[in-house]
Amino acid sequence: LRVSDLVVLLAIGAIYEFASRFIVHQIRLRSPKENNMRAELHDLRYETAKNRSLGPSAFVETAKLERQVLAKEKELASMESGRSDRIAKVEAIIKKASTAVQLIIFLVYWGVPILSVDGSRIASSASVGHIVSAEDAANACMRGICFPYCVWLKVAAMGVTEQASSIGALVVYWSSQTTVKKFAQVFEVLSVR
Repeated sequence: LRVSDLVVLLAIGAIYEFASRFIVHQIRLRSPKENNMRAELHDLRYETAKNRSLGPSAFVETAKLERQVLAKEKELASMESGRSDRIAKVEAIIKKASTAVQLIIFLVYWGVPILSVDGSRIASSASVGHIVSAEDAANACMRGICFPYCVWLKVAAMGVTEQASSIGALVVYWSSQTTVKKFAQVFEVLSVR
């Protein structure tokens, strides 16, 4: 167990995930100008509806207000499309940066097991009726714990001598990202209600 590396990788993954989510969240927020424009649009629609109720005598004024409403809606739509374009660009940059960080972690920790399962303790408790080697017990333990992620564990453990019973640096990084992502999703759901 390499505690200092474990903490560093967990911190890198958590900080990266938190920062990327924060940046995307800030871009998704409406600007004060857009909020003001929405309020003006609401007021214009209210005035238009009020003038329509006056009948044909207010036709010219109603037509002017309707043109203003259409112009505001068009401007608001262009602002929203610009924001969605910025979000797409930032998400693409974040994805490329994530790939670069993962590649750097992969290269820096090539061949270094961050966490290894000691098979001798598992083998002594598991060998009630038959003899199990320590390596087989460690491999079985890791397969049992990490079954759905076996393919990614093999990719992340490239270069590690005891691949089946060890966890590489990328797994630690990915687990911290996933944990922060799940907490952020819970927070987003709770903040919406």
